Amino acid sequence: MTKPSEEVETMDDATPEESKPKGMKPANLTAIIIAAVVVALAGIGGGYAYWTHHEGNAYHEAVARAENADKALSKAVDEATATTYKADQLKEPKLLDKLDASISKAKALKGIPEDQPGEWLAWQLASARKANATDADEANAQAKALDAALKAVRDSKLAKELDGAKDQLKQGIDGASQTLRDTDGKVADNATRDSLTKAIDEANDTFSKKGVTDPKTYTDAKAKLDAAVKQVTDSKAAKEQAEAEAAAQAQAQAQAAAQAQAAQAAAQPQSSYSQSYNRYGGSGSGYSSNRGYSAPQQSYTPSSNGNGGGSHRTFDFSNSGGHGAGGYLPDGGASLPPIVH
Repeated sequence: MTKPSEEVETMDDATPEESKPKGMKPANLTAIIIAAVVVALAGIGGGYAYWTHHEGNAYHEAVARAENADKALSKAVDEATATTYKADQLKEPKLLDKLDASISKAKALKGIPEDQPGEWLAWQLASARKANATDADEANAQAKALDAALKAVRDSKLAKELDGAKDQLKQGIDGASQTLRDTDGKVADNATRDSLTKAIDEANDTFSKKGVTDPKTYTDAKAKLDAAVKQVTDSKAAKEQAEAEAAAQAQAQAQAAAQAQAAQAAAQPQSSYSQSYNRYGGSGSGYSSNRGYSAPQQSYTPSSNGNGGGSHRTFDFSNSGGHGAGGYLPDGGASLPPIVH
């Protein structure tokens, strides 16, 4: 059995002579080792602190970007849903389905993670930073897609409105041209037809214009054309009314003249013709007068005189129907003047 002093070699005994620090005592070597460990630990702690600080700053920046991206996406969703579009309003109705899909996808995004990492847990800060960065990228991408889908719908709606306004202008030009042809010589003021001709020319220029992006360009030209057409139709109606009034006045004057002529003719004296009958059954015709006829009355009185007692007779014409001294006897002979014996 060996002695402890013999079995265990000390450092000084085991260390070769050439590897031993020259001029350094064992106590000093221990102090150096301890200092190196402390420095190493301090370095590790400082590096962790730096890492934590860096990840913390990056995390907060990612959170800010994610918040801004989410706000922009939320605004895009509000804008896309603020107006209700219908398929029949679009030149390409299928674009409305794409817009609806983009809105649904945007609403489905989760947004910023709710879990808050520990400020001194560098690995949590790094994970949260990546999550927020991913959210920002997704929100930005979806906002762009939503804006593109909304723009496509609006452009399609505008294209259909442009086509409709242009078609309306073409119909207005055709109608105005027909009005111009139909009103030749039928208006009270021909200057209105000159204005209509000018408006038709301007409308044709607008219709042929390239690169029109606002339907108002066509609707304004149509409104100006309609106003010119109205002036012509109003002038035509004014002439028709004036002609109707003149015809009515002429007719009224003719009727008044006819009534005056009839009244004048009625005021002139007229002769009447009648047929008369005498008391003896005879008849005759001619103009009536106030003269009448009655047969003379005769009387016979026998008398005697100094001339031999002869008789005499007298005729009495004194009744109211007498006509003087002349007349007819009852037997149809002519009457004679009274004879006095």
